[in-house]
Amino acid sequence: MNTSSIYQLVKNKLGTHVVENSKDGLLTLNDQKLFSLFVDLERAKRISSFSGVQSASHDIEKYLISIDKRELMAFTYMYLHFSDFTPARTEVDEYLEDGWIKKSKVFRNNVSDEEMLIGLWATVQYELVGQAFLRIIYANK
Repeated sequence: MNTSSIYQLVKNKLGTHVVENSKDGLLTLNDQKLFSLFVDLERAKRISSFSGVQSASHDIEKYLISIDKRELMAFTYMYLHFSDFTPARTEVDEYLEDGWIKKSKVFRNNVSDEEMLIGLWATVQYELVGQAFLRIIYANK
């Protein structure tokens, strides 16, 4: 993959998260520093590094705080949450006779434990604060 294609991939992926639908969301595409931080996030995701993804996410958050736009972290969590690292579907819990509970997650592709961890972390973050951040973003539309 050539180096220019990662930039187009990140731009396209951010576009699927409707960043163009708000003035603040457009910053993810128009602010060169912020966009480059998302490219770093994609690079960490590609090598399936949980610590790398957390570090890249932290760098994005620090930058967003410095420009008083922390709510844009919603797009960071969405970027990871809506990926192959999260299950395509979750099966109904199965309660076993011995008291255990079986939970089944179905993925579109084969994912490693570290990739599942990235997806789970992003899902938790998105549900914890990402959705509230989106309400702030679209309230300021």
